[in-house]
Amino acid sequence: MSTHKKIPIEQKKFKSFDETIIGYQIIGQGKKPIVLCNGLGGFASAWTPLLEYFADRYRFVTWDYRGLAHSDPPADPSKMRMEDHVNDLEVLLKKEGIEKTLFGGWSMGVQVALEYYRKNPASFEALFLLNGTSGYPFDTALNNPLSKYVLPTINDLGQKIMPAVQPSLRPLAKKLIDWEGFATLASKLGLIHENIQKQEIFQQVAQEMIETDLSMYHQIMSHLSRHDATDMLTTIRVPVLIIAGNQDRITPVKVAEKMASLCPQAELMIVPGGTHYSILEFPEIINLRIEQFLSEHYPV
Repeated sequence: MSTHKKIPIEQKKFKSFDETIIGYQIIGQGKKPIVLCNGLGGFASAWTPLLEYFADRYRFVTWDYRGLAHSDPPADPSKMRMEDHVNDLEVLLKKEGIEKTLFGGWSMGVQVALEYYRKNPASFEALFLLNGTSGYPFDTALNNPLSKYVLPTINDLGQKIMPAVQPSLRPLAKKLIDWEGFATLASKLGLIHENIQKQEIFQQVAQEMIETDLSMYHQIMSHLSRHDATDMLTTIRVPVLIIAGNQDRITPVKVAEKMASLCPQAELMIVPGGTHYSILEFPEIINLRIEQFLSEHYPV
């Protein structure tokens, strides 16, 4: 198990377009900002290797999706759509005085970043995308054509039963995640690489996931499953770095290859052995590749 240094995180909040209170984080001492769009299954901690590597050079800004972690659920339950997350991001950037910057997205954050480009293309200097898809995530998940039929049903069921079962599920899940064999079990299920370098961060991400409101998680996932920003790819006029793991079962590598073929200025990096958590498995090579991308398109 590797160790990692603690990076000061400034926790802040703002009132969004519909009065929903959104929690966000400022991380790093650099003057130039980088906006990070989180995955649905991970908050700022999922970016830890990236933050550790660049925090002395850049200032990272990220936020918790409405209904999750430090963000309140909206008063109107219907305001959990992709456009609502994009509107939250727009309010956040205005609050922080960020007019043009580089954006990064992981997993769901890939789709959030693409939709923000649709709305505010002039805000982008460049864009890097990790382990995500531009289109309907259930259609390609698990490399199985049946996924688009089975996964929505499972997600709908989760949304209905989680309020009742999560209180009793949480302590059991915590024990499982704290178990020394948890990472080995996750690797045998194909969720992570067997030699994951940042095992303790993966466990932290899993613990944070259990602590969040899983009924909100499934509600967001329901909207995400019906979202497609693939049409945006051919319109992007800034440099794009797409990073994918060839063992990612959630967003298979063929998805990244298609995205790269559609983006006019795309560069593609395939991480051998990488799963959906490539940044925790192979942080050194990913950080070096992002560092090269930043030096070319967003230098300090």
